[in-house]
Amino acid sequence: MTRKYLLSVFAILFVATAVSFTVSHASVGRLRAIPAMHARRADHTATLLPDGRVLIAGGMVENGVFLDSAELFDPSNQTFLPAANMLSRRVGHTATLLPNGKVLIAGGSAGRLSEGGPGIVATTEIFDPTTGRFTAGPMMTSPRNGHAAVLLPNNKVLIIGGTDQDERPLKTAEIYDPATNRFTTTASMNVARLPRPAVLLQDGRVLVTGGWQGSGIASRAAEVFDPKTSSWTAVGDMTEPREKHAAILLADGRVLIIGGAHENTWRPVDSMEVFDPATNRFTAIGNMEAKRFKLPDGAVALKDGTTLIAGGAAEMELYDAATRTTSRVASLPDPIYFASATRLHDGRVLIAGGYGSGINRANGPLSSDRAWIYQPQ
Repeated sequence: MTRKYLLSVFAILFVATAVSFTVSHASVGRLRAIPAMHARRADHTATLLPDGRVLIAGGMVENGVFLDSAELFDPSNQTFLPAANMLSRRVGHTATLLPNGKVLIAGGSAGRLSEGGPGIVATTEIFDPTTGRFTAGPMMTSPRNGHAAVLLPNNKVLIIGGTDQDERPLKTAEIYDPATNRFTTTASMNVARLPRPAVLLQDGRVLVTGGWQGSGIASRAAEVFDPKTSSWTAVGDMTEPREKHAAILLADGRVLIIGGAHENTWRPVDSMEVFDPATNRFTAIGNMEAKRFKLPDGAVALKDGTTLIAGGAAEMELYDAATRTTSRVASLPDPIYFASATRLHDGRVLIAGGYGSGINRANGPLSSDRAWIYQPQ
């Protein structure tokens, strides 16, 4: 065996051992480490494909080191296989599964302007699972980074907010039509923001909550987009300001709002609240076991109606909406900020990448190549 292979096996065994001692109760399921990805990644995208594989695309290794590489997770043997590279490096982009099984990759930062990179881009590309290749897509109407993308009931994709080339938050939104392969502008939000996450409600509207507004305290404001009228309507404010939080559609149609931070600092919160689309109101529902932020893609609804909260901290926990309680699943050696959690067709969850605190690193946090499978009970 090579030294690199031995180190990889040791790392997997170490994480698996650390996890095995922190599983709290059998009823919350089990977390176990699997072989690592081919690249260290955080703020990447993870898209469940119709054939059950997961496309992992882009992200960053560390500050300023962005990736054009992609890989595919095969759930049958729980391994990652290299995929073709994207046409551009991207971090802060979106990936949306289209009705034809292809994936729309949109925007993001392709390299810092201050370092000679192209900065925030309006370019898009399309991944075709049948060929395994990325091809150029149409240009968005505006460059965007940290935006949100939602597939609407009419099979079009709503692109929302983000930041522009000067890192100013955007109010604007646009629509991608797969039938014409074009982007067109639609009504702007009432508030400029980084809207990740955005949630498609059961009635077809899209909810955006809080987000970064350029400086100072995060927003409490929330609004919904109605694709029938192509308009935004403000709804009741959240109970507290939040950015870099998560939002999950519950089985009863309400939306669970998880964690985040009040301002652009390393001070996450442990609070949660729910949005009721019938009343357009938010209600506080208590606290998690861990404070967490930087988890817009780090929580996922499970088939039994519970929610796995995996990212934004070292602890993973399960939230049960029926009892309004959380249960510890596992504790990792380090937090996983901007990790991805993807529910597979069989109900298991793939958790991949993310980064820790980055203490004593000149170039900030170093992303991880680690991955885990969560098996619900």
